[in-house]
Amino acid sequence: MAIVIPNFCIALKGANNCKSAMDLASILQRYFRSQVTAFTIGAVPEDLPSTYQTISVDSIKELSKKFVDTESDLMILPLSSENGNSGVATAAEANKIIDHLERLVLTVPCNGKNFNLNKIVVPIDSSFETRQKVPYAISMAKAFGSAIVVLGVSNDKSKDTEVLINNYIRQVTANIEEKGVRCVSDVRLGGNPTQQVLEFSKEIDAGLIVIMTEQETNLTSFFSGKYSQQMVKGSVIPVLSIHPKDLIVSDARL
Repeated sequence: MAIVIPNFCIALKGANNCKSAMDLASILQRYFRSQVTAFTIGAVPEDLPSTYQTISVDSIKELSKKFVDTESDLMILPLSSENGNSGVATAAEANKIIDHLERLVLTVPCNGKNFNLNKIVVPIDSSFETRQKVPYAISMAKAFGSAIVVLGVSNDKSKDTEVLINNYIRQVTANIEEKGVRCVSDVRLGGNPTQQVLEFSKEIDAGLIVIMTEQETNLTSFFSGKYSQQMVKGSVIPVLSIHPKDLIVSDARL
């Protein structure tokens, strides 16, 4: 099942905007032929594309409320840099927004770096639902021209867990390749799964991580609750957060 994003939003703040977030928005708009709404805090940027609809907001809280009223499927949310000259939200504010919106959120660190979008990391753990991130990763890979790197992770190093994760990896890599996207895989067992993913992403110079967000009663993913919050806070590259409500029944669920 193909993922489509007919409408999405980008949050902007004043004149010092996050160029990397704007660049990602431009690519996604072209690929999905999306209608884009820019939520602006402060002055409207002079370089804002004329195709963007603009809505002025006074605060992060109002931003969340206004977004809920739109038909947008995704929010691109620039994260504030250490000097505070760019970005819209802190990591803590971003995690609150992600929990509140219950839609796709792409957090983009405004750290002045150019992200290498040639590789997208998709963490796979031992939960049944973990594979449902794959259709979103495939769509992002096609939009950005990326390869997908499937990373099997768990803090459990038992043989049973290793066998289960390797089985899941074979299933999702076959599914990804069937969709015409390049794919490789690796496994990192033991330790904090979030830290494993962040370190691995740095090692391979990845440009995006795709995760699930909060934990529900039937989800045991390591990429739930505090782990996803750690990911958004600790990542120096963009993170696409998928709420369990958004997860679809697809051919990735094998």
